[in-house]
Amino acid sequence: MKSVSLVATHRYFGIAAQKLRDATGRVVARVQGVPDDRAMINLDALAREFGLSAPATRDLADRMVRSGLLRRVTPEGIEFGITTKFRMYAQANFVDPIERKQAQPLIDRVRIAAAEFNETARHNKYEIEALAVFGDFATREPEIAELSIAVTGRRRLPPEDPLFGRATPPTKGHEEIRTLLENQSVYIRSYFFKRLQDVPRPFSVVFTGE
Repeated sequence: MKSVSLVATHRYFGIAAQKLRDATGRVVARVQGVPDDRAMINLDALAREFGLSAPATRDLADRMVRSGLLRRVTPEGIEFGITTKFRMYAQANFVDPIERKQAQPLIDRVRIAAAEFNETARHNKYEIEALAVFGDFATREPEIAELSIAVTGRRRLPPEDPLFGRATPPTKGHEEIRTLLENQSVYIRSYFFKRLQDVPRPFSVVFTGE
């Protein structure tokens, strides 16, 4: 299994990179040998491994669900399945921040990838409406630990061929877009918003779909 790369000086889900890797590693060790579809952890165990209070653990679990590291398996949301992405964080490598000038080519790559996705990913009933850069890059920080990309989406126009269905669930549609963007660089993290007005300010729009 491949691993992800974490910026050593950055915080993920409000947690320092080293602590995040150590804690996810302990969680994965707890379920060693358990089939992937049965590997689970509850909120109490998550709190112990991450050293967090109950409210902070709930917030962490919610953020990890949104980012694809955990999946809810109970209606009350106290038990979670451990995903492949969670296991990747447990094996993460560490990298240094990049200089500001190194971030611009990454934005160009994201813009090109978004245009190609909208043009070719006909199997997905969702497409990218707009991308905006916010966070470190938008606030003129000299070093970039994370290139934060805000994503808004929309449904594609119905296909001309009614037999060519696109029954893509919203979660799967989002994950395909997230994977596409974050595969452009280890420094890129994507965040989904319903509207650009919801993106934390300041931000700069770098792509709009036709």
